[in-house]
Amino acid sequence: MKFLVYGSIGVATLWLQLTVAPLLAVFGIMPNLLLISVAVLGLRWMEPWLFLYAVFAGLALDAFSHGQLGVYALSLYATSFAARLIGASVYENSLLVGVLAVLGLSLLDGFVAVTVLQWMDDGVPWWHWMLTGVLPGALVNALWSPLLFFALGRLERWVRPLEA
Repeated sequence: MKFLVYGSIGVATLWLQLTVAPLLAVFGIMPNLLLISVAVLGLRWMEPWLFLYAVFAGLALDAFSHGQLGVYALSLYATSFAARLIGASVYENSLLVGVLAVLGLSLLDGFVAVTVLQWMDDGVPWWHWMLTGVLPGALVNALWSPLLFFALGRLERWVRPLEA
């Protein structure tokens, strides 16, 4: 059952990322809904499917953004691993802690992605991308994350009776 739920969330989030996310841009910075979904799922559901979901979400994001396969797959995998660690150790079920965790996980994702891109091409201006792309993107992701926490909470109420 969880496989279908993760697959449905992935397809829906990818569709929203491609169609709705440009409309949700704050000061020209689009939220990364796939990243937010990996972070929120990692904080709320500590399932082994999360890692597979993160890799496929990253590959889809790679294919539809810059075409260099593996960059977002690696960064979302690292983010899912960190989200699962945070969810298992310090995560409290409060909105503020969740938003701060999404902020931190977004910064981690951007750090990994920009570092991998710099390894691939020495001409990548690492500090410039971190300060002008990753940091504002992390703030926008944190801004939109309460909506995904709310949607996942509603989904949990719908899926839990089906598992019993």
